[in-house]
Amino acid sequence: MPAVPVALARPGSRRLVRLITAFAAVLTFAALLLVAGPASAHDQLLSSDPKDGAKLDEQPTSIGLTFSAAPLDTGIEVALVGPDGTTAKGYDIQVDDKVVTAQLPEDLPAGKYDVAWHVVSSDGHPIDGEFTYVVEGEPEPTEEPTTGASDEPEMSTQEAAPVEEPADEASTPTELAGAGDGSSPSGLAVAGGILAAVLVVLGVVVMMRRKILENDRLRQANERGSEDPDAGERPNENPDTKG
Repeated sequence: MPAVPVALARPGSRRLVRLITAFAAVLTFAALLLVAGPASAHDQLLSSDPKDGAKLDEQPTSIGLTFSAAPLDTGIEVALVGPDGTTAKGYDIQVDDKVVTAQLPEDLPAGKYDVAWHVVSSDGHPIDGEFTYVVEGEPEPTEEPTTGASDEPEMSTQEAAPVEEPADEASTPTELAGAGDGSSPSGLAVAGGILAAVLVVLGVVVMMRRKILENDRLRQANERGSEDPDAGERPNENPDTKG
């Protein structure tokens, strides 16, 4: 009985499939690193002057911001919203290494201020944030009641003008252009491109595996067709042989 050939995958084809699969895994891992990397690569605000929540006796003349790395000297904005909707913007903004300084107007009233800042970090991504401070100032003097010159005492007294208290909640600062979150459009575009590349590689792997299996089936069919199962079992029939 003739032996039945068994189709086996070629060693070279198996190595190629393993190589492409490993390449796809490495590409997927690189995509995850690129997506998670930008979120942790941005510069951070280390401190501010005034500090967040500080209570001051008088209005500061400037706002100071200290970052973990030197920001780019472009696109820097500092905006304030104070009591009764008072708004102001920092001017004459200077960048000295990691410190950004913005000058403030001199006629700002006492009260609570919300400060919104916007800079471009050293890696080119915009970042922003907010903090608050309170200028308590000096209370207004009260007026002393006056006495009349007549003999009859005056029954009415003058009440001191009430001191205006700062509003509990200031309005939200105007939204600055170019909010800088961990997922910028450039990061999403890179992640999308890498994901598309991974899908293409996986598609190529599937197509090549199907092609390899199809080639093995064709090779097996050809081997079966070319093999003669009765070869070697026929007797030697020679008409010239004499008994």
